[in-house]
Amino acid sequence: MRVMSTFESTLSLPDHFQKHGFAVLEECLSAETVARYVELTESARESRDSESAVANSTGVYALRNLTDVVPETTELVRCPAVREIVEAILGSGAFLIRSTLFDKTEGANWGVFWHQDLSIAVEQRHDVDGFHAWTRKAGVQCVQPPVELMARILTMRLHLDDCRADNGALKILPGTHLLQRLTSDRIEQRAASGGATICEVSAGGAVLMCPLLLHASSPMEQSGHRRVIHFEFAAFELPSPLKWRFRIPCE
Repeated sequence: MRVMSTFESTLSLPDHFQKHGFAVLEECLSAETVARYVELTESARESRDSESAVANSTGVYALRNLTDVVPETTELVRCPAVREIVEAILGSGAFLIRSTLFDKTEGANWGVFWHQDLSIAVEQRHDVDGFHAWTRKAGVQCVQPPVELMARILTMRLHLDDCRADNGALKILPGTHLLQRLTSDRIEQRAASGGATICEVSAGGAVLMCPLLLHASSPMEQSGHRRVIHFEFAAFELPSPLKWRFRIPCE
């Protein structure tokens, strides 16, 4: 299993992302910015918001709808470093469509099987061709759009802690975003064929990913935190009457 530290120097960021479906970037956020968002998110976790907080007996380990729970998150969306990266992939006019905080700890130390991210958050349910599998998460209506739309979304994972192979770093299968939507059997077959990359990154770094890219993560093998702010961006509107539940411009 190969460990990825940076994107290929022979390719531009957009070209690497298009080819492989991901990129790992160091030093996107300053140490001061990281410290600020650690403080803000920890404070929000202590409040245990009943709808957006995901918790177990040890405490809150995820915060959905992060821009609602921590309004200062919108400042991070408009941070020049974040905006420049997003616009390099999606072009101008991009906006945030979803935000979540995840943290692996000793008390919430989960593993995630190989999968694709297939749903988006919308304002209200409307029956539109190609949109199916309606669900609600933390009070927000979610749906699976046509795969062609999902392929145009950018995931950015901003790390508030060092993330290494031994504390639950993201694992990906490069190039699998080009396979479109996969059945569970096909996912198992592709994962069994090997070739996974571990996306190690330091605090302040980012992992970019197409949601259709096959990805997974293992439980932590050491104590501590693995806090990640998970952003999703788009630069297109949904077919009427559907509307994005969150639409926060990057500028």
